[in-house]
Amino acid sequence: MKSGVWVPERLSRIIEAVNEQLGYVERWLVISTVTAIVSSLAIGVFYVMLRLVTAIMAYIHGLEPSLALHGVSDYSIIALEGHNRFLVPLTVVLGAALASIIVYRWAPEAEGGGTDAIVDAYHHEAGNVRSRVALVKAVASALLLGGGGSGGPEGPAVQIGGASGSFISNVLRLSVEERKIALIAGVAGALSFIFQSPVGAALFAIEVLYERDMETAALVPALFASVIAYSFSLHILGPEYKLPSINVGDMLDVYGFDAMASYILLGLFIAPFAYLYTYVYQRIKESLNELVERKRISIFVKPVIGAAIVGVIGVFVPHILGTGEELLARMLEAFQEQRLGIVATSLGGLDIGMLASLFMLALLKIIATALTVGSGGSGGLLAPGLFAGAMLGELFGLLVAGYTDVKPALYAYLGMAALFGAASKVPVGLAFLVAEIGGTPVLIVPALVASLTASLATRGISIVESQLPQSIPPSLFTAESLLQIIREQGICIRVEKLASKRYITASWNETLREVVRRMIANKQHIVPIVDEAGRVVGVLDPGYAGLDLRYALRSDEPVAEVSLSQAPLVRVGDCVSRALEQMIIYGTDYVIVVDALYRYKGVITLNDIVGSVFPALLEKLEQPKGETPGVIRVRVQQGSESE
Repeated sequence: MKSGVWVPERLSRIIEAVNEQLGYVERWLVISTVTAIVSSLAIGVFYVMLRLVTAIMAYIHGLEPSLALHGVSDYSIIALEGHNRFLVPLTVVLGAALASIIVYRWAPEAEGGGTDAIVDAYHHEAGNVRSRVALVKAVASALLLGGGGSGGPEGPAVQIGGASGSFISNVLRLSVEERKIALIAGVAGALSFIFQSPVGAALFAIEVLYERDMETAALVPALFASVIAYSFSLHILGPEYKLPSINVGDMLDVYGFDAMASYILLGLFIAPFAYLYTYVYQRIKESLNELVERKRISIFVKPVIGAAIVGVIGVFVPHILGTGEELLARMLEAFQEQRLGIVATSLGGLDIGMLASLFMLALLKIIATALTVGSGGSGGLLAPGLFAGAMLGELFGLLVAGYTDVKPALYAYLGMAALFGAASKVPVGLAFLVAEIGGTPVLIVPALVASLTASLATRGISIVESQLPQSIPPSLFTAESLLQIIREQGICIRVEKLASKRYITASWNETLREVVRRMIANKQHIVPIVDEAGRVVGVLDPGYAGLDLRYALRSDEPVAEVSLSQAPLVRVGDCVSRALEQMIIYGTDYVIVVDALYRYKGVITLNDIVGSVFPALLEKLEQPKGETPGVIRVRVQQGSESE
């Protein structure tokens, strides 16, 4: 495994000892805790940078910079309260231009929302995310969002958290599957830090990977990381940071039959807007990418084009600028207190101007975010989705007022879960996240009903483009069937990308008893045997050699004198097809990776290959029939491609 992380020898021994001695729960508690700490501190730095940029913007708009330093990191508040609104296009474009230069110069994978990039890394990069992505994403997002671009902080936070999980996994020399789980733990910790929602963040992290499935194997590590990050968030951001809680009133009213029916109607009402959010975002993204390819416009200009349009809109409707978090908090409080006032004439008891305003705010926020993030700007999609969902939910609540005993403000919270839950196909995670934001478990069932209804109504579309439909059990594949498919489709992933150094090795002069004990403690079924130079001389495979473990645990003879199995080897630079050929020849579910001098570089299992190759297979098989079939290109960690 090419981790790119140098670890001192003494620390390496400590890590190996920890891997050997700790059980599943203790081990993942340690890994998730470290991941949560690193991601929390990194996101804390990101927020400091965002506040600094916002302070500068406050000064430019004629406000006191301390406004930003003491809690306001939302450009929309500054634009609404400032005195130089016609400077909005300038600051938005300048922030986007600086962010564009930083992203495309040092980490092109940091463009866009962040969540999609992490899902792509999970499925296509074996959980590898370059460490520099965290720094680039933090700086670029602070400039873009602080300058007024429409996007959320959670997208950058997710990518920063994922990069933290990948970094920690490389330091600890985790296997490919464990690295992917650590990536998810980092995402959960990041979201929990941002929204102070430990359960919702963990569920979001394991649900966002698939359209109709969850990565349940990562649930416990994700919960550990999100709880730890939540505690850090309380100290760093403060307990009052999240959106305001809601007083739901009489619980029986919330769970009445008429109320439950209204939640289904809310989901159906929100569904077209979730579809619109996804459609507009993807169309803008495709159009600007096509503009770069066909018109030869510099990729650095692409985010500036979207930002320029947003800046012009923002002059007239500043509400759609920035993250929208502080503005959303104020509006949710206003919804609960029913103090929005009459904007226009009323008709049948309804304020037509109010309804139109809520509709336009939701629509323009969707368009502004699609332009900002879809053009390549570094910002998130979730927070704007919550903003638009809250406006539409309040609108629906006003329309059905009098037909149910549910307060209109409650529908605003449910609208948040329904819109982005449907758009991202994360209905369960969003339901719990919104319930925790709302400060009451009473919201869970209504939010689930609305979110699942909207998600089912928009089945087949998702704003997270790298999602797979569902996870595929590795047991469905054999080495023979996978090799045949790989050859037919022309896939090549270099073996060093998948090689895991988590497997302990043993020296040929160690006693058999000591080697077997370490093998059992490390929960592995084989042990590569190496000489003094680190060259692989064989493999201790009790299942293959028929070794009696009871005898082995009492034996003091050197392991080299035991009848070692000949190791199935592949060299650095070989494709996975060669690894599968060796598995078939030797009848194993593993191969050992060596360099040109036969020095040990790691172990690859059949499950590792299935987990990395299947997404590429699915991508190939889903290509339109009219396209010319060719070699699948699989991205590697450094950002290059191999055929």
